[in-house]
Amino acid sequence: MHSVPATDKTILLAADTSTRYCTVAVCRMGADYSAPLRLLAETVVDRHRLHSERLISTADWALKEADVTLQQLGMLAISNGPGSFTGLRIGSAAWKGLALACNLPLVAVPTLDAMSRMPVPADALVVPMLDARMNEVFGAVYRYDRGVRHKLTPDMVCPVESLLAAIPQGLGLPLIVLGDGVERFEETIRRVCPEAAFMPPPLSMPRASAVALEAMSMLAAGACTDPGAVSPVYLRKSQPEMVRDVQAAKTGAI
Repeated sequence: MHSVPATDKTILLAADTSTRYCTVAVCRMGADYSAPLRLLAETVVDRHRLHSERLISTADWALKEADVTLQQLGMLAISNGPGSFTGLRIGSAAWKGLALACNLPLVAVPTLDAMSRMPVPADALVVPMLDARMNEVFGAVYRYDRGVRHKLTPDMVCPVESLLAAIPQGLGLPLIVLGDGVERFEETIRRVCPEAAFMPPPLSMPRASAVALEAMSMLAAGACTDPGAVSPVYLRKSQPEMVRDVQAAKTGAI
């Protein structure tokens, strides 16, 4: 069993609650954020979006498996969206509370950026997409050039056809698609992009270890670690808010 010092600023607890899956990871980072990330423990559980019931107990399990205590943590990271409205709120609130209670820095990690880290291609176009419901996806397009990632589009919420239309053509690079939006719109993706390679479902879901990897890259670039600055990124209003807006517009029109 590995040994963890009483206080280790390189030990990171990361989580992603942006989808129906609850995933938590305990990792060791390099002191200058340049050394390879070492995974100490990780769990991915299908909670059917019921993160409020098990997120803290899942984190507790991961810490115990890694033989790490809360007092030994040096950093927290949480995916902050886009994704499930409820899941993002629960994850952000839980990790902000933990950061304040333990006086720990907290990094808010864009969900799609973290997902784009999972395939780790040398040269490819990578398109993570999450089912946003209402016949739309949350997605973005990335290009890997000799292992270096370049984000080609901002995070989008749109029909899958619009996201696919944003993929550059004629580059001669493999196209990798992943995320639960791929499963939801597989037929359309295969029709519009027959050359696309589909990541297998076990490798296609958000992973806390990918959140940790993205967090390490963000920290190296000087990311904000103030827990008070962390808030979910939704990209659009929730369905109840949109319904209220429609009702208000109708009332105002009368």
